[in-house]
Parts: sequence; structure tokens; C-alpha cells
Amino acid sequence: MNWKRHTCGLAVAALALTLVACVAQPPGLQTAALVPGDLLSGERFGIGRDAAPPPVALTAVNEDMRAFLRQHVPAGLGPTRTIEMILQALLEDGLQLRYDNFRTFTAEEAFYQREGNCMSFTNLFVALAREAGVHARYQEVEIPPSWTADGETWMYNLHINALVKLPVGEQVVDFNLGDYDRDYKRRVLSDAEALARYHNNMGVHWMEQGDHERAFLHLRAALELRPRTAHVWTNLGTLYRRHGDLAAAESGYLRAVELGDDAAANSNLARLYAQLGEQELSAWYRDRVQLFRRRNPYYLFHLAEEAYARAEYGAARQLLLTAIRRESGEHEFYRLLGLTYLQQGDLAAAQSQFELASRHAGEEHQARYRNKLDLLATR
Repeated sequence: MNWKRHTCGLAVAALALTLVACVAQPPGLQTAALVPGDLLSGERFGIGRDAAPPPVALTAVNEDMRAFLRQHVPAGLGPTRTIEMILQALLEDGLQLRYDNFRTFTAEEAFYQREGNCMSFTNLFVALAREAGVHARYQEVEIPPSWTADGETWMYNLHINALVKLPVGEQVVDFNLGDYDRDYKRRVLSDAEALARYHNNMGVHWMEQGDHERAFLHLRAALELRPRTAHVWTNLGTLYRRHGDLAAAESGYLRAVELGDDAAANSNLARLYAQLGEQELSAWYRDRVQLFRRRNPYYLFHLAEEAYARAEYGAARQLLLTAIRRESGEHEFYRLLGLTYLQQGDLAAAQSQFELASRHAGEEHQARYRNKLDLLATR
């Protein structure tokens, strides 16, 4: 099974749904020889303990950026109008930023490059908003996982946007609305957490470029900021695997499993043990990955989509009912269930499911379901 991280930048999310706490140990598993301190020493890359990537200030503002702000955002506006003017300047009147999911920049870099991913845009917006006196923070958004057509690649998503405090309430500022839904799980990030995600992104970036030393420095910096972040340990394990140090790779993956039962770490351990000829261990971790998948409502939804495409409507219905029991707030589940009932000729059940889909959907989706209900009423 392949694992890809389709993310804002390259930040990797630990799987939200974990197995119950008391998990049997795999057959023959021994305590890893390498402790976390060994993995972070840098010795295997010829890097000293004091080495570090260049200092990073995600939201630093220089004089060019201040001049841009003065030009496009008049002083004395309230926070709501101020953020509207900043967004207009970034996307239309001034910079006309271009979206690139694989480029992570600081605010200053994004200002000059005029491109970047959601983290790059958010860095720039937060920097300018704070400079204009608006209270802006980072917010992490958990995007549901999705699968490729063959079901073998699980893309787990993490998205970052900004949260602005207004005199009454708060407002989300998001530069990639296709990846955002107000019903997704969210949490505010500290600036230190955001910086850790930046270093993780850069670690994966340099790993993909084949620069293992630079990748290590960034991943170590991320773990120094947030040492218990499972997905960064998974990435560190992958870096060691690509570097040819399989013992260190195993230790990194095991640390990720210990901290968060990271699904990607389980999958990578299955592949690693297969490579080492440890077939019993490999099978044990493959079985755990299958448990993750079968317990995950979004994987069940993927299977239901496949069953629906094959006109196996009974199987699709049962899969969707199980998915809804595990995640009752996802409007897409009700939508497909409504279509399934429609194919089976049960118009009353279909209408009920479309009504539920509309109830759980955000405003941007509700017109779609109202139109479906209107069409049903004319049949």
C-alpha cells in the first residue's frame, strides 16, 4: 500500500481515527536499538548536534511590505474592512498571488515570489494583518482522506488557514476554498506549531530533492519545536530509509507508532519488514493498516463509490449506512446514499437522504441539494 500526503505544502497529518489503546504487540518485536536522541544526533548524516537550518521568521515584515500595505490598505479601517482590503490587494489589485501546492514560503518570500501554497499565503496574510493591527492566528484544518481509484493510495490531508478575531465573532480567511469546509475539524495553532510545520514541509521538500542533510536539519528543527508530533517522526524514518539506514528508519517509524499510532508509519513498517524479509512482522503491520482502512468512514465511502459505479446498489447502501454510523456529519455520505436509493426506485428514501445532505452541508452546497429535491418532486 502506498501512502501519499496531499497537503497544504507537505505537512503530514497523523490519522485522526486511531485504534483502541490496548493493542497487541507484533510477533517478535524487540525494543528498537536507537532511542529518539540517537535519531536526532545527526551523526549518520555527518551533521553536528549544534547545526541548524537558517533562522526563519515566518511573519517578518520588511519595508517593501509596509509600503505595499500603506498603498493598498488605508489606515483607520475596522478589522473586517481591513482584511477585505488586504485580500483584495494580495489576490487582485497588487500581487495577484499564484497558487502552487508544493511551494512553502515565509511571508517575505511569498511577497517577492508571488506564489506559494496555503501555508505560504497564510504566512503572508497573517504578517500583513498583524502589521495592520488585526488579531490574526494560524488555524489547522483536518481534511478528510481520499483514495485513488484502485484504493491502494491513501491521501491524508492537512490544511492551514488564518483565523481573524473581529469585534463580534471570528472570520476564517482561506486561500484554497476547494480544500475547506466549515464543518471540518479545526484547531488554532501557536506560532511555534506553525513554524514546526514549516520545517516539516521544508524537510520533505529537501528529501524529495535528494538533499538528505538539509532535509534532516529541517526535520530535526520541527521535532525540537514539537517533539511528540508523530507524522514528523514518520517523515524522519522515511528520510533514514532513503539514506539507506534501515535500522534508524525502523526506529523512526516505531516512534511515530508509539506517539500517535500513525497510520503512515504502520504502512511504512509493513513495507520495511517485507524488504528485510521479516514476513511475519510485515503481515502484522499490513493487517493493522487494513484495520485503519476498514474503520475509517471515508474509506467505506470510497468503497461505496466503487460499488455504485458497478451498479451494486445494495452493497453501496450497506457501506454508506456503516460510514454514516461512524461519521454522521458528512453530507457527501447522505448524497450518495440518496442517489443509491434513487437507483433502487425508493424516491421517499432518496428524498430523505438529500434533505439530510442539505442539513449537514454548508451554504455553498445547499442549493445543489435543493435542486435535487426539486427534480425529485417533478418525477
